[in-house]
This record gives sequence, structure tokens and C-alpha cells, in this order.
Amino acid sequence: MKFHNREKELKYLKTYVQLEPNSILFIYGPKSSGKSTVMRRVIKELENSNIVFFYYNLRKYATPTKDEFLRVFFEKSDKKYLLNKLEINLGVFKFGVEENFDFNNLSLNDVFAKINESINAVIQEGKKPVLIIDELQKLKNIYFNGNKSLLNELFNLFVSLTKMEHLCHVICLTSDTLFIEEIYRNSTLKNASEYYLIDWLEKETIKKILKEEGFSEDELNYASNYLSLPYEISQLINNKKLGLSVKETIKQWINIEKDGLMFLIANMPDELDENKIYEILNKFRDKIKVEDYEIIKRELIKEFKFLVENEILFYDVVNGIIKPTSIIEWHAIKEVLR
Repeated sequence: MKFHNREKELKYLKTYVQLEPNSILFIYGPKSSGKSTVMRRVIKELENSNIVFFYYNLRKYATPTKDEFLRVFFEKSDKKYLLNKLEINLGVFKFGVEENFDFNNLSLNDVFAKINESINAVIQEGKKPVLIIDELQKLKNIYFNGNKSLLNELFNLFVSLTKMEHLCHVICLTSDTLFIEEIYRNSTLKNASEYYLIDWLEKETIKKILKEEGFSEDELNYASNYLSLPYEISQLINNKKLGLSVKETIKQWINIEKDGLMFLIANMPDELDENKIYEILNKFRDKIKVEDYEIIKRELIKEFKFLVENEILFYDVVNGIIKPTSIIEWHAIKEVLR
């Protein structure tokens, strides 16, 4: 599918990476809203600029261990930075370490020294380094010697690179909104971080894309009331080519999500209260968005987190809004409530 109508996001991010680094940028949004696609497009459009992108897509890996983290982020080479072979078509880089570098018994100071060496090598060549980590939260459970949290220490490094020394942009992408909440409430990062939401596609954008693909006016009007995510559009286009009607496809998607939600509730942990789950879901019977204060109460917090962790609800902590992860999910919730 063509890359459509993310001009606002592209302009923001392309401008951002060319400004002086001054804070960590967290790009967040519902799962499959296009965060990675937009970021990769930014990299591609700036590939002939003086920017060197260090890009790590952690969704490609199982939950990393300490050893895996080191091997994902560093490559043995005679260069301080080199092309990332796992992203060869994108033209992004990873940190280089000398051939005889011993990954065993490393301290975090050793790790951070190597990151700084790579970043400074870029700067010495008159270029601008930008570090991008996709799904950063996957590093949450990695600890180094002395039980130091890798993620907590990385944040300290990132503050130094951005706010304090203005050496390198650091951009973190995530769909884990409870992780974003932790960061947003973190006093250490309060004046050292920014947040940018990449959300659902707008209704008119969806209609424009489908019109270009030859959908009829009736199909456009029907589909635009249910779609919200880029991958849904791509699938709908493919299904039409395969002979499935728009209504048939969307009805099938809602049924799949409804069955998944019912299964999730039927098999939820014993410590959760089913009545509280339905109390939360009932908030969305007649509206698609609610203010966070309506749900985030002490007596509902465990059930709320369960629904967010299982990607039924999306929590926009920055704007104080809670909504289903997609419009299709919203219709599935309403079907379950019938």
C-alpha cells in the first residue's frame, strides 16, 4: 500500500531531527497506528542528508537478555559506527566496537563509553547523530552488575546526550501506553522528555485512500465508519481484490475481535473481578472516548491495566484520554455488551 497522508507527522519529525537535541522524544500511539512506518519514512527521505541514524527495532527480537542487548546494539568492526546489516535496505547504522572487544564482564560504564565513542565519531565527521529505538520497553527487565537496571541507566545517558550536552537526538517508539505512563510520571524525565502521538487515520484520509483504489461511494461511506488503522486499509483493499465485500470483511473482523475479547474475559486471572471489567467496558457503550478520571480509580486499576496490556484499550496519558485500540475494537466491545 502507498504511504498516504502523514504529511503533518513527517514534517514534524523531519524538522525535529534537524534541530539541536534538547530532550528525549517519545513517539507513542495505538498498536499498528503507523509509528514505525512514519519513522522509517523520515529516515528514507533524509538518507542523503548529513544525519546518521542509529536505528534499533527491538520488535524483531524475543525479549532480550543482557548478552542479546549487547549483540543487537554493537557490531565488531574497525569503525566506530557501521551499517546495520539487519536494516540494510534502510541505510541505518549501529555502534561499532573493536574486533578484540570482550562482551563478557562488561560494566554499564564500558557500554556507555562505547556508545559515546560512536556518537562522537559521527560529530567529528561533521554529521548529526540520531538514535532511534523501536519498542524500547523491551529492555525493562535487563540488569547489569550490581543489579543496575539497564533502562533506568539508559535514561540517564539519554538525558546527558540530549538535554545536557546537546550531542544526539534520542527518539523512542512504543505502543505500550502503561510504559509511557511510567515515563510521563517519572520526575527525573519530567523536564527532559517530549511526547508525540501518532494516532488513528482521519476519516477523510481513509476515504481518499479507498477512492484512489476504486472503491464505490457506498463502500467508502460504510468503510470509513469502521476503519482507523493503516493495516486495516491494506487488508480491506486486498480482500476486495480477492472477491470479499467490504461489509463481509468488516463484519468478520468485528466477530474475530468480539470472540477474542470474550475469550480474554473468560480466562482472565482469578484476582481480577469480571464485574469490574464490564463496568469499564460499559463506559464505551455510547461513546468511543472517555476522560481518564472516569476509569482510573483505585478500585478499577487492576482491571484497567489488564485491558490495556491486552490491547483492548489505549491509554493516552498525555492527553488524559482512554479509548479502544481501534474503531473495530470499539464495535467488538459493543457486541460483547449486548
